[in-house]
Amino acid sequence: MKMNEWIGLTGGFLAGAAAAAFFVASLWWTTVRLPASRQPWLLLGGSALLRMAVVLGVLGVLARSGDWRILVAAAMGFALIRTVGVCTIAQRDSSFQLASAQTLPAEKLRPRSKP
Repeated sequence: MKMNEWIGLTGGFLAGAAAAAFFVASLWWTTVRLPASRQPWLLLGGSALLRMAVVLGVLGVLARSGDWRILVAAAMGFALIRTVGVCTIAQRDSSFQLASAQTLPAEKLRPRSKP
């Protein structure tokens, strides 16, 4: 690989990581403010549209390079930072719990039979 290719791949990775950092941070911001929101549907929908627009915009700019490897590097950066970000928030914020961390007694998991 040439040096220019490495720079392109590194730039793609960093762009994907930055998009993921924005995605996770804005998702956390939304979930913290959602319970106190007077119009939660507007906050949730607007935030989702903004997050998608930013991530798709970054991927669109990277796709214009014409090199699929840059998109793969961006996807790797996105996946890494999203995973690390979600795990970090889950450890630091006690109000944020992953679904797998919530355990229910077996009685609550079984459907009730009709008498």
